[in-house]
Amino acid sequence: MIKYILFFLFTLLLCIHIGSAQETKPQKEKNQTQVKGDGEINYPKKILVNPDFDFKLKSTSKGKFILSFFKKQNKAITIKIYDITGNLVLQETVSEDGSFSKEYDLSYYKPKFFVVEVGSSQYNKTKSIITE
Repeated sequence: MIKYILFFLFTLLLCIHIGSAQETKPQKEKNQTQVKGDGEINYPKKILVNPDFDFKLKSTSKGKFILSFFKKQNKAITIKIYDITGNLVLQETVSEDGSFSKEYDLSYYKPKFFVVEVGSSQYNKTKSIITE
């Protein structure tokens, strides 16, 4: 009988200890921001969306499109174009400030759906285009 009482008390103390350990939240780093939603997500403050930067895609013909944007920061911007399966088709870097516009000819690819990612190490935007 005493064994059962001791076992019960040990189990109770163990449950209380586990419950109190789960209530303590981990410390978040100083350079992280908390996002409310379904759960708590922490992400570095450095990786933010730049609301001043945007780019436009315009289909010109089958397999061709024009990418245009205005760049006013001194940082280089990388352009990455992926096909529908996620393979990197083309990558280039633009370092000049000001207006940028270029027509890309990817008519030699059978799938005509492309994902275009434009940005730097601190921010980026992604859009898709169908060129048919």
